[in-house]
Amino acid sequence: MVSLILVGIMIAYITGSVTDMLKYYSQKENLHPYVIWGLGDFKVGKAQLIYLAISTVAGAIFAFFLSKPLNLLLLGDSYAENLGLNIRRTSLLTILVSGFLMAVITAFCGPIAFIGLAVPHLARFTYRTSNHFVLIPATAVIGMDLAILCNLIARMPGFNERLPINSVTALIGAPIVIYVIFHRQKVLSK
Repeated sequence: MVSLILVGIMIAYITGSVTDMLKYYSQKENLHPYVIWGLGDFKVGKAQLIYLAISTVAGAIFAFFLSKPLNLLLLGDSYAENLGLNIRRTSLLTILVSGFLMAVITAFCGPIAFIGLAVPHLARFTYRTSNHFVLIPATAVIGMDLAILCNLIARMPGFNERLPINSVTALIGAPIVIYVIFHRQKVLSK
């Protein structure tokens, strides 16, 4: 587990370094749209909206079809394998589908922080189940609701311009993640 975290941090440093070099050598007028995209924005043009919708719906359908294999994985690897589940293929499909959905949303809306990290925990806490037939649609609905709420807060009157969506999602999502971490440690220590 620690190795996975360290590898993730090192990959983040490498990609951040490459991004910093590209920003350093880019022109000012090309850099501003990148910075705005990096702050997150749900403003998608009409021409792009059809591609976003088709890609998201297709990814969501594939994710829902993974509900049964994910439920089998909750039993443990040996039980799931005895029931005929190909664990390696299921893991690969799960990574591919979730990676595809994250890539599509990030490409169109920018890297929106904490929604993907906090919302699954909110769904599990709200519905008090581990059944993926419930959790996958619940996560989608709660994620949409939380994203709309954050967008409304970012556009509240009184601000000269709208706030970056990432500043609002971090204010809401970070406390949720902190709560989940401390709650999980409390449960494990019992």
